[in-house]
Amino acid sequence: MPPKKIEKLFWVTGWIYDFSKIATVLLILGLLTHYFFFTVLVVRGKSMLPNFTDGEVLMINKITYRYVPPARGDVVAMYWPGETEKRFIKRIVGLPGETVQVSEGKVFINGARLNESYIAKGLTTSSELTRTLQPDEYFVLGDNRIASSDSRAWGPVPKSFLIGKIGSEIFQLSSQAAN
Repeated sequence: MPPKKIEKLFWVTGWIYDFSKIATVLLILGLLTHYFFFTVLVVRGKSMLPNFTDGEVLMINKITYRYVPPARGDVVAMYWPGETEKRFIKRIVGLPGETVQVSEGKVFINGARLNESYIAKGLTTSSELTRTLQPDEYFVLGDNRIASSDSRAWGPVPKSFLIGKIGSEIFQLSSQAAN
């Protein structure tokens, strides 16, 4: 091979090698961030209307609950109990050790009515239940109670099923892209 072609070959292979090192580092950092710190969730369905809409892309903070326990009112990403492949978004209303009562569309915690300013008028149901939570259980509900499958249907959620706290909206997908 002529010296110019060899030089060009070394230049190209060197560039590819340098690029692959950078790409590998970025891939590893991205995967570590995704699995341990932050990830995204696309809202599917109407269970959290009017606060979160179908197609909204949200940031999940996976770090918060390692240092601070989940709080009432937190919107969380979670696995469906018994099916860890699907991720859902719900709001925590009941904390470990509390007695949650749902009566005539209202939620009571240890006998006191919960102020739920995030619920739109007409988005509640008249289901009735009372549940005392274990030390590692949370009672979660969708904001649109009419269209939500939540702790009323499948019971409390263990802390181990909580993925993280919903941080903020990243962007809204168009209705065509969301379906």
